[in-house]
Formats: sequence, C-alpha cells, structure tokens
Amino acid sequence: MAASITDRHERVRARVREAFVLFEHKEGSRLVDFKDVPVAIRACGVNPTSVQINLILDQLAALNAESDATGLVGLENFELVVSNFLIQQEASLFRDDYHTLLRAFRAFDSEGRGYIEAETLRSLLSGRGEAMTEDEMNKMMTVAADEQGRVWYEDYAQRLANDGRSI
Repeated sequence: MAASITDRHERVRARVREAFVLFEHKEGSRLVDFKDVPVAIRACGVNPTSVQINLILDQLAALNAESDATGLVGLENFELVVSNFLIQQEASLFRDDYHTLLRAFRAFDSEGRGYIEAETLRSLLSGRGEAMTEDEMNKMMTVAADEQGRVWYEDYAQRLANDGRSI
C-alpha cells in the first residue's frame, strides 16, 4: 500500500513540474512569474477557488521572501507548495461528473434545445460565484461555443468531466 501512495505522490509532483515548465519565465530558468502561478496551478488539472489560490500564493510569498528572485517563484518552492496542496486537498478538488454538469446546463435550457447561448453562459459565469476574468472567459468560449455562439452542453459537459486529467 505504501508503494502505491508513494507512486501517486510522485505522479502529482511530476504533473506539477510539467505545469511549471509551461509557464517558465525564461526557458531553463526554473522560475515562474508570480502572476502566472494561478494559471500554472490550473494547468495541473484542478480548478481551485480564489481562497485556495490565495492560500497557495501566501505560502509561496512566505517562502519567496527568503530569496532574491523578486516577483518570481522557483521550481522547488512551487513543486513543494502546490504538490502538498493537491495531495492534502484532493477531495475538495474533484471535478464534477458528467451527469452533475449536464443537470446544471439543462437548468438553463428550458426549451430543451440541447444548447445554451454562449452569451447566456458568459453572463452567468461573470455574475455569480467567483467571477471569471474576461481573458479566462474568452479562452473558455473558444473551446465551449460553436461558430453560431451556442454551447452544446452534452459535448461540453463530457469534455469538462473527462478531459483526461486527474490528480
């Protein structure tokens, strides 16, 4: 049993390192700009709340205060903090399953058309809960909406639930 836990932890650390490299400040620098940390965390396949992101940022800032790399986060600190967070908070980071997502989308399709207008989804996501930034919204819509501005939610729910990432 201990070997499987160790293997799982190493897989998490490997995923964190892979995400880090995607956002490296300069190739080979082993540094990431502090402002890119939230996106790098999400690149690990999780969608933490803003409170969780702020906890991670606070931990990284405390570790970073000891270094000279102002505004940058080193790989070692990033890997340590983010890996520990993913391992300890795993239960709170699970993605919703397909059926849960489908029910949520259907609640906004009273006519049963199988899609919702992208602008309707945009409005919902910017006005409730943790609002997405305009940049996040635009990136999401390039994946979610078709050329006519419709989000076919059965396909999109499948993609959200089963995008191949798990922690």
